[in-house]
Amino acid sequence: MHAVTFSLVRSKRIVQRQFSRRSLLLGAGTLRAQTALQGKLTGKVILPGDTDYESARRIFSFNPRTARRPQMILRCSAADDAVRAVRFAHEKQLDLAVRSGGHDLLGASICDGLVVDLSPMKGIRMNREDGSVRVEAGVRAAELNAATQAAGLAVPLGCHPAVGVAGLTLGGGLGWLLGKHGATCDNLLGADIVMADGKMLHASAAENADLFWALRGGGGNFGIVTALEYRLHPVSQVFGGVIAYRTPIDKFLHFYGAFMKDAPAELAIELNMLLNDPPTIIAMVCWSGAAAEAERVLQPLRSFGPPEKDLLDTAAYLHLMDRFPQLGRLLGPPPPSGRKGPPDIYWLGGSLPALTDAAIEQFAAIAQDAPPGSSIGMGHYMHGEVCRVAQDATALPRVAGQFTYFINGSWYTAVQADASMA
Repeated sequence: MHAVTFSLVRSKRIVQRQFSRRSLLLGAGTLRAQTALQGKLTGKVILPGDTDYESARRIFSFNPRTARRPQMILRCSAADDAVRAVRFAHEKQLDLAVRSGGHDLLGASICDGLVVDLSPMKGIRMNREDGSVRVEAGVRAAELNAATQAAGLAVPLGCHPAVGVAGLTLGGGLGWLLGKHGATCDNLLGADIVMADGKMLHASAAENADLFWALRGGGGNFGIVTALEYRLHPVSQVFGGVIAYRTPIDKFLHFYGAFMKDAPAELAIELNMLLNDPPTIIAMVCWSGAAAEAERVLQPLRSFGPPEKDLLDTAAYLHLMDRFPQLGRLLGPPPPSGRKGPPDIYWLGGSLPALTDAAIEQFAAIAQDAPPGSSIGMGHYMHGEVCRVAQDATALPRVAGQFTYFINGSWYTAVQADASMA
C-alpha cells in the first residue's frame, strides 16, 4: 500500500470522529439555528414538516434498514454552503452525511443529523485544449456524458447513467471503459475538498498528494468533495446494447466466465439475472474497440442459447442503453396498479477473485429459493487498462480476473419486504 503519511491517517480519524458523533437534538433552538444558517447560504435548508422533506430524505437506492429522518437537509448550491455546513455540524455536534447522486446501498448518504446534499451543484466546464473537464459534485453520469459527448469525448464512468460522479470516483469507479481507459479514479486530475475543520483544500498529484492518493478509491470520509477534474478520452461510436436469454443461470455463467477470461480489453459485459422461472438473463454489452472487430468478438455471445432478443448494434456512447425498454416482457411484470416510482430495494454484494464452479453453484442455489422481484447482477470484470495501473498508485485495489456481483431484492408492497431482504 502507498505510504500514506501519519498526518493524513490522523486527519481521517478526526473526520470519522467528528462526522460520527451522536446527534444532539436541537430542540427549541431548531428554528433559530435553521434561520441563522439559512441567512448565510445560497442553498436551501429543509426541515421535518416541510412539504419537500419526505422526497428530500429518500435516497435513490432505497434500503429500509438504513432509513433515517435527518434533523436538517442542506441543499448546497455552492462550495461555500458545504463549508458552512461542516462548521455548523461541528458547532451543534450533529452527525453529518454527504450526498451527491444518492445511489447509496450502505446508507452512508443519510443520517439522523445534517445531510449535506450536493445534488444542485451541476456545473460542468470543459477545457478542450488540455483535454480535461471540471465537474461540480452534484453532476450525474448521464449529465456529464451528455456534455462531453457533444465534443466526441468521455470520462470513464460507471454503467448506470443516474449515478453521481463524485461518489463513484471516491469509490473507484468501474464501468464500460475500464478495460480501455481504466477506472474513474485513474482519470481524476484533481479535486476540491472541504476538510473536517471547515477549510477548503485542492488535492492533485502536485498539491496535497497523499490526500489525492486517498481520494482515488479510498471512500468518502476524508471530507466533502465539491468539485472534480477529469482527463477526457476520444469516445464516440461503440457497439453494444442488450441481449437477453431464458436459460438456467449455471449454464450461462459457465459460458460467461470462460468467455470473459479471454475477452479483449475493449469489451465490457454486465449481467442482470432476473430470477424468474426460467431465469431471464440480460447481458448489457459495450465494445469500444475497432468497429470491424465487433462482430467477430461478440459472435460466441450472440450464438449462445439462442438469445430471446438480440438488440446489439452500433450506437452513440451516450445512447448505449437506449434499447433497454425494447426488451418488454422480459424485464418482468409492470408495477402494481396505483404504484408510482421505483420499487424499494435491498442490495448486498462483493467481489470474487474468479468465477469458480463453486461460486456458480451457489448463485444457482440462491436463484432457486429467491422470492419474486429478486435478481443477481455480475460484471465489472477486471482486465485491461484498469489492471495495468500500479497497485500503490491509488487506493483502489486491482485484482486481475476479479468479478463484482450483487444480490438484489425488490418489492412494491411492505408485506414483501422481510422476505426479500432475507
